[in-house]
Amino acid sequence: MNAEKMLNTYCPECDREVDARLEHRAETLPVKGEPTSYDAEVAVCPCCGEAIGDSRVEEGNLRRAYSAYCAAHGLMAPDEVKELRNSYGLSLREFSKFLGFGEQTIARYESGAIPDDSHNTMLKLASTAEGAASLLSVRESQLSGRTASAVRRFIESRTPLSGLAAAFAACQRPSQEMVTPSGRNGFRSFSMDRVAAVVCELAARCKDLYKTKLQKAMFFTDFLCYARTSRSMTGLAYAHADYGPVMDGRDRIVAELQDAGFVELTEKGWGEVVVPVCCPEGILSEDEIRLVDEVADFVNTFETSSEISSFSHELDAWSDTDSGQFIEYDSNAGQVEAAVARRMAG
Repeated sequence: MNAEKMLNTYCPECDREVDARLEHRAETLPVKGEPTSYDAEVAVCPCCGEAIGDSRVEEGNLRRAYSAYCAAHGLMAPDEVKELRNSYGLSLREFSKFLGFGEQTIARYESGAIPDDSHNTMLKLASTAEGAASLLSVRESQLSGRTASAVRRFIESRTPLSGLAAAFAACQRPSQEMVTPSGRNGFRSFSMDRVAAVVCELAARCKDLYKTKLQKAMFFTDFLCYARTSRSMTGLAYAHADYGPVMDGRDRIVAELQDAGFVELTEKGWGEVVVPVCCPEGILSEDEIRLVDEVADFVNTFETSSEISSFSHELDAWSDTDSGQFIEYDSNAGQVEAAVARRMAG
């Protein structure tokens, strides 16, 4: 049985110091002009039974009323704001700067002030991995290295792994280019589930999708998606190789897709063709599937893998990079989109 909570205080009715009992009662308090019901803590005199006003109790009740108001309106409560900041491991000033707020704003919210709608939206955004990645892509140049690193750790900790992604991570330590949204992965954290969905869709639509041709098909899919949406489709990074752009971790990725039963490799001629076996559902949106269809139509204009490789060599993404160098999305997606459009128009 829990012991009663007591508070030594002064009872004005009895005009003496008493050990008051703390009880919980349903109370209503106006917050921003709106009557707000909350669970109040009340100090009760053991002699006269009257409620005693005590600043130590009322401060807690005010916080509870504000929290109840926030919950009713979908706003982040003070303790939630503090918990979010602590999960980043940032100081009040660092977290405010990351969010684009004034230096004292987060301190006010943690102390009990109610966030306005725009700030609440930003706080909610920062509570998710994708939201944090989006904010980092905009504000990284204004942040210290320590703050940026802390944000990246938060993103990594909040990015769930599916069974497929977990298996991939267990076999190969994800590189920084995979984990942290940046210009190298199209500002999307690497998603093995998305890779599986795109590879299966392409394999189902492209004629004789040899492994070399798959590398180019994925490259054009991600860069075309970035050109139109400012984000890649899979979070893959691509590097310069002898036969054109290739996926970072390409061999392990294809092997993992085989092991998971999504695709199989069938020997044909002098190479291996990627064949879909079980395509994951519900991963890509309808717009994304239409974009993959468009890329498949583009890929099918090339008779051989060497033809699409030669085509990729004409892009600055390949000609302006050295062997093994990562290809930046920002500076190359526009040219990739234009090249695809010319090919389809011709």
